[in-house]
Amino acid sequence: MPITIAHLRDQLHAYLDRWPESADEVRPLLALDSEAGFDRSTTPGHVTASAIVLDESGAVLLIHHRLYDRWFQPGGHLEPGDESLPAAALREAVEETGLDPDGLELAEPAPIHVDVHPIPANPSRGEGAHDHYDVRYLFRCTRGGLRPRTEEVHAAAWRPAGDLDNADLVERLASY
Repeated sequence: MPITIAHLRDQLHAYLDRWPESADEVRPLLALDSEAGFDRSTTPGHVTASAIVLDESGAVLLIHHRLYDRWFQPGGHLEPGDESLPAAALREAVEETGLDPDGLELAEPAPIHVDVHPIPANPSRGEGAHDHYDVRYLFRCTRGGLRPRTEEVHAAAWRPAGDLDNADLVERLASY
């Protein structure tokens, strides 16, 4: 069954129960009133899902994104076959890094972070500037080698958590 607005709201309420100071960040997501908000063509923004993957030493898995020439956590747009937001985040991590999905464990069912960030226009894809409403889930990697998908990413590497692009997220990871 595809992701629904009810599932999104359940996830956001669980997130706000844990991180109530994040109410401003989730406001645009709570305002979504149809599944159109999951489609990458929806503007001014749409929901995406990311995986924050920690290895046993506490290093975080980052990918070097080909288009933006920056290091990010694995993640991206939702697809019609995604059954939940954590499943979408897991799919993206596996697709982009080549990790074995059996070696990735969801650390908790609620998101660890929600981030709304601008995406610049991409004329080659016919996309104007828009926002990503990124719902991020924490996974632990218990085994598996990296085999990045080179058509999307230049590289994948285990890096210090401080290399993530959000100080609140880095602080939250310190307790794991």
